[in-house]
Amino acid sequence: LISYNWLKELVDFDYSIKELENVLTMLGIEVEQITDFSNKYNNFITAKVLETTKHPDADKLTICKVNTGSEIKNVICGAPNVAPGQSVILALPDAIIPANNLKLEKRKVRGVTSEGMICSQAELQIGTDSSGIWVLPEDVKPGIPLADYLNLNDIILEISLTPNKSDCNSHLGIAREISAVTGKPVKLNPIEIKESNKNINESISVIIQDKEKCPRYSCRIIRNVNIKESPNWLKSRLTMLGFRPKNVIVDVTNYVLIELGQPLHAFDLNKITGNKIICKTPQNSEKFITLDGKERTLDDKILMICDEQKPIAIGGVMGGQNSEIDDNTTDVLLESAFFSPPSIRRTAKKLQIQSDASYRFERGVDIENIIFALNRATQLIAELTDGNIDKGYIDIYPEPKQKTKLKLRYQKARDIIGQNISNQQINNLLQKLNFDIINTMTPMHRNCCLLYTSDAADDLLCVDLGGRRII
Repeated sequence: LISYNWLKELVDFDYSIKELENVLTMLGIEVEQITDFSNKYNNFITAKVLETTKHPDADKLTICKVNTGSEIKNVICGAPNVAPGQSVILALPDAIIPANNLKLEKRKVRGVTSEGMICSQAELQIGTDSSGIWVLPEDVKPGIPLADYLNLNDIILEISLTPNKSDCNSHLGIAREISAVTGKPVKLNPIEIKESNKNINESISVIIQDKEKCPRYSCRIIRNVNIKESPNWLKSRLTMLGFRPKNVIVDVTNYVLIELGQPLHAFDLNKITGNKIICKTPQNSEKFITLDGKERTLDDKILMICDEQKPIAIGGVMGGQNSEIDDNTTDVLLESAFFSPPSIRRTAKKLQIQSDASYRFERGVDIENIIFALNRATQLIAELTDGNIDKGYIDIYPEPKQKTKLKLRYQKARDIIGQNISNQQINNLLQKLNFDIINTMTPMHRNCCLLYTSDAADDLLCVDLGGRRII
């Protein structure tokens, strides 16, 4: 799911939503559905319950007098928690309830007219709570459209990616594509990290025992965090993009995941034994309880993130209950790593787990983006929780990946696309897609990496993929 507003923050463009859909389609990115949240929440407003009385003919129903900001509505409510003085979300006649797509009408309920419906989070598809109505803070003014109250005035595109487009599994990836079309640069938020004097190496060390399954592992520590709800801007953005807000730490990891495409995981530092992170495989038939509360049976081909005594996460797939962030967490170890795609595919299939992290890892993430994503999330967590960041970060990268070099025949490229474009135009297009052009090559130097400029039709171009894509 991709946010139209977020894309516009990352790259300047003036496409309408329909024009953007066409641009993405021509780039090989299929747009399956478009949801305008302003329309989705038409006729939903904030309101204030003034008084309540029992329905004369139904013990479980309540007659509510509700202030919409401009008039008083008579509303029948079946929720057990409705009470005078509450600020609520009121669906007016002609509203379509998101949970069941039913159109609301003014009608009589057991002889008493109801002019609307007081909603739960589940009915609005904003949360999972269906036990009662959603009670807002008392100071919320009545009459505010729900889309404005939750900052949901956005359009969401649901896109379908082919396996070779893993670099587009994020807003940054899609923005990079738009940048190549428009020629406008991608704008990333600057990273500004304020570190304490406490060195991270005093508190944690990292050992990679299985370098094939985990070629790179990095982490940072944020201390004295205040676990709380995320601010509304963060919760609303996650909600529109299909994530259920939990707490500020988890929400930030999900935010950076969909911003940059790099999965992250947060551990409670004080639940890690021995001040060590060890990336290794377990014994056959070892048991492990994941964050979803299910017990998993492991084998010796599954990569686990462990401390000195126990596994604490299934690498790249799902964390464990024994190290999760909870209301008592004060210090956080934030992980950013690269896990082997074949290993993740096998593990996810064997354990029948399809997480947002495994979806991206098994398709491949940018190994050169790991530290940037780690620092981005660290900065956000520290800002939103008033936390303190340990000095430095750990980055274990035993065998740095060599950038892929590709030889491209200009004429073959022209033959394939059926367009007679010049060598320079091809160079320009590749540079817009963030390829580094090493040089051009004459036929006699086709086995070299140093290439020479020439206009001959069968000359070659050598480009540095930089982990971005294969063409």
